[in-house]
Amino acid sequence: MLDNLWIEEKNNILRIGVNEVFQEEAGDIAYVSIADLGEIKEDDTLFNVEAAKAAIEVPSPFSGRVVARNDQAELKPSMLNSIEKEDNWVVEIQRS
Repeated sequence: MLDNLWIEEKNNILRIGVNEVFQEEAGDIAYVSIADLGEIKEDDTLFNVEAAKAAIEVPSPFSGRVVARNDQAELKPSMLNSIEKEDNWVVEIQRS
């Protein structure tokens, strides 16, 4: 699943978003549900999407603490169809 995500690290915070491979496999994203702020373990559900081609559950690639969520993407899931990282990011995790 890591091949379908982009990950950027800054100050021990990992920002995770969907890349073009994910977007192509999923099709137009119509719904997203993102993990709550707080502790998360590796392989716990990080987010779910429902899209034109698939429903996908994405496990967390790391253990840590979800410190930020793209709440706008839950309100407007089509943001995750964007190629812009400021739109298609999903969560930020501080690794433990």
